[in-house]
Amino acid sequence: MTGLQSQPVAAELTETLPARWYKDPEIWQRERWPIFGSNWIHVAYDHQLRNTGDYVTENLAGWPIFIRRTDDGALTAFYNLCPHRAGPLVFDGEGCSKNLVCKYHGWAFNAEGKLLSARDFGAPAPDNMDLTTIQVASWRGMVFVCLNPATPPLLEWLGDFPKEIEGVPLESYRYHSKSVRRVACNWKTYGDNFVEGYHLPTTHPAMSRDADALNYKVEFKGDLRWNIHTMPPRDESTFSVFGYFWPCFAFDVFPGGFAIERWLPRGHTHSDLIFEYFFADDAKEIEETVKFSEEVADEDARMCEHVQRNLDAGNYNTGLLSPKWEYGVGVFHDLIRDAVGPID
Repeated sequence: MTGLQSQPVAAELTETLPARWYKDPEIWQRERWPIFGSNWIHVAYDHQLRNTGDYVTENLAGWPIFIRRTDDGALTAFYNLCPHRAGPLVFDGEGCSKNLVCKYHGWAFNAEGKLLSARDFGAPAPDNMDLTTIQVASWRGMVFVCLNPATPPLLEWLGDFPKEIEGVPLESYRYHSKSVRRVACNWKTYGDNFVEGYHLPTTHPAMSRDADALNYKVEFKGDLRWNIHTMPPRDESTFSVFGYFWPCFAFDVFPGGFAIERWLPRGHTHSDLIFEYFFADDAKEIEETVKFSEEVADEDARMCEHVQRNLDAGNYNTGLLSPKWEYGVGVFHDLIRDAVGPID
C-alpha cells in the first residue's frame, strides 16, 4: 500500500455504506465500543492540565470521563462515575479538584481511584468500590484516552504516524483559540467529507482559488488508519498539509502554525466539530488564517447537514464512489465495517 493515493490506476466501482448506517440508533450502539471505546481518542491538551488537580471532562461516545493531573505530574483518567450510586466526581468542563470526592454523597477516593471512605454509610466500606481507570497518555502535547484496557499503549497504537510529522515543531506553537460547532450529522457523514478532496471545487471555492484543488491527493503509506492530504499551493497560498487518523482526528499544518480538527459524536444524530489553533510567536496573519479556516469549516458543516437530511429522508440507500477521488472514503467505510461486523 505504500504511496497509494486517491487516484488508483484502475478500480471496480464500490458502493458506499447504506444510508441506514448513518441514522439507525442500533448501529450507533454497535459502533460505540469497537470504534470509540477501543481506539485512542484525542480529548484534551497538556496545557489544560498544568497543575496538580487540574481536570478536563469529556463525554466520549456517551461515556462520561475525566482526565486529571496528580501531584507527581502523572495523568490519570477515570469514568466520571462513583460506584455507589453513579454520582459525578467532577462537574462538566475544566477545573481543579485537589481531592476526588463524589459530588452526590461525598465518597472519597485517592489519586489512583481507590476508595478512602464511604461518608456516613452506616456500615464498613464495601470492597471493590474503586473508580474505574482508563488508559491515558500524552503525545506531543495532545492527551488521548482509550477505554479498552486490551488496546496497546498509545505510541505503539500510533504506529509509524509520528514519523510523518516529526519535523513539524508542534511543541513550539502556542494555543490561540478554539471553536466548537454542534453539527446535525452522524460522525460518519463528516468523516466521509474529510477523507476526500472531490468536493473542494464546488463546496470550497475560496480554498480552490487558494490552491490547485484539481490536483488534491490523499496518500496512504501502509497503515490504512491514516492518510496525508496535499495539493499544490498557488501564489501566497496558506495551504500546506492535512492529515487524518482513524476514527475522528485530523490536523492542518500551515505556515507558522497548525490546527487540530476532531469530530466527536453526540449520539447518532449530532457531532461536535472542534477546531483548536496553535501558532508560533512570530507567525504572520494569524487572524486571517483562522478566519479562512473557520469559513471552510462552516462550508463543511453546512454541506454535511444537508447530506444528513437526505440520508434521513428515505429515498437514498447507497451511492457509488469515484475511483479517481474517493478511494479514501472506501477505506474509511471498510474500517467501519471491520469494526462493527455484519449488520442484518
